[in-house]
Amino acid sequence: MKKAYDVIIIGGGVVGCAIAWFLSHFDLKILLLERELDVCCGISKANTGIIHSRSYLTPGTVKGELHQRALSWFPKIEKELDFHPSVTGALTVAFNQDDLNYLKSLKNIGKYDDAEILSPQESLLLEPNLSDRIVATYYDPRAAVASPFRLTLAFAEGAALNGVEFHFDSSVEGFDHQGKKIIVHTPNENYEASYVVNAAGLSSAKIAKKSGDQIPVFSTFKGEYFLLDKESQGLVKKILYPVPNSLSKGILVSPTPEGNILAGPNFESSCADDTSTTSQGLNEVRAGAQKLVPRFPFNQTIQIFAGIRPTLPERDFLIFVSKKHPGLIHLCGIESPGLTASPGIAEYVGELLIQQGLSLKEKDQIIFRKAFPVFHDCDWKKREELIAQDPDWGQIVCRCEEVTLAEVKYALRMNPPARTMDGLKRRIRVTAGRCQGSFCQMHLPSIVMNLLNIGIQDLLKSDKNSNLLVGKTKKVVNTHATPH
Repeated sequence: MKKAYDVIIIGGGVVGCAIAWFLSHFDLKILLLERELDVCCGISKANTGIIHSRSYLTPGTVKGELHQRALSWFPKIEKELDFHPSVTGALTVAFNQDDLNYLKSLKNIGKYDDAEILSPQESLLLEPNLSDRIVATYYDPRAAVASPFRLTLAFAEGAALNGVEFHFDSSVEGFDHQGKKIIVHTPNENYEASYVVNAAGLSSAKIAKKSGDQIPVFSTFKGEYFLLDKESQGLVKKILYPVPNSLSKGILVSPTPEGNILAGPNFESSCADDTSTTSQGLNEVRAGAQKLVPRFPFNQTIQIFAGIRPTLPERDFLIFVSKKHPGLIHLCGIESPGLTASPGIAEYVGELLIQQGLSLKEKDQIIFRKAFPVFHDCDWKKREELIAQDPDWGQIVCRCEEVTLAEVKYALRMNPPARTMDGLKRRIRVTAGRCQGSFCQMHLPSIVMNLLNIGIQDLLKSDKNSNLLVGKTKKVVNTHATPH
């Protein structure tokens, strides 16, 4: 017997989870299907994590319209999801007259009274480590940074609190029609729904093809990054943008909400599953970062990584209703500013669903999410209160990020829960610090195995084929045995 839902969402990235949270405000039975073992495992997990202000809209495009819509949603996100982006402001840097002309266009687009073009001297007062070769900067005080993981998880947790179901390890194999219902086939089970939203990121084109729809061929591009240790905190306090080129926003330097410094990304053609880093790509990022911040301390790098972006020829979002299956909506080419635009995309998808016949009746009551405390961010008084309530708050599991046993337990029981070591890392930053797990990986696996009551062979790093430990390397010998 097929499980029936009003709406099925395919894809657990930031856009899919934003749609789930938006629709959870209405009296609907909703299911989110994700092929991986967790949310935020695809495009969403590797980007700059910037909430772009209105100054960086792309006028006359779908992405520009949905970016604009999304900005009005963030006060609601802060209230209902207890998620708060770090407002840092941004400087877009000009090195010549052509660049300066671009800065003037940003001011015209943003129309912010408190955004202004600064002289080199004024710019260096704000960011002393900025290059002294600049001719001007455009200062936008509204730009913000946010953890892509934590925003996606906030959407997911908020959706789950309000009744959305999450099924993982559920890749979509195809579709059928049964009357007005759409049947969604997965290896584990078949589901039926009146409406389906394909927000599968890099797989959205494959999903569309399985439904009988065709979309323009999109290209995939890779962006590589350097992440610095928290010792570099304060190197820059604001997001530093270069003037963009025709391909991308360029290689930027930015603080992260957690106190690290991020540099990247470059923009190079790549295969859809290629998240490797290359010396050529990293050298390109290095040069771009040093153009903005000449004394960029690459010797403080603790991680290098790459992310993939799907790009349509028009460089715009493509969101449309299936011609083969009424009630099926496809989202393709959701590149930057997809993170910023995600709540605007969710609202727009809701409008398309209404046009297809879905009735959106608001629930009488919405459960607000309350963020779990982050021990690292608490002052000493708050820490003492937490430890008094539960001694697990006093047991440090990860020294670099000061993650406690209480936080590990929370991450394993929240909905949706962490079921891999990377899932823990995304939720509570265990193994994300300076040592990158050299200390906590020695004892964290045994903690997880005990709490989940699983064997050593079931402990996974990221996906179902990523067993952290596969067997013993040495045999235990009883040295006290009586010789024969």
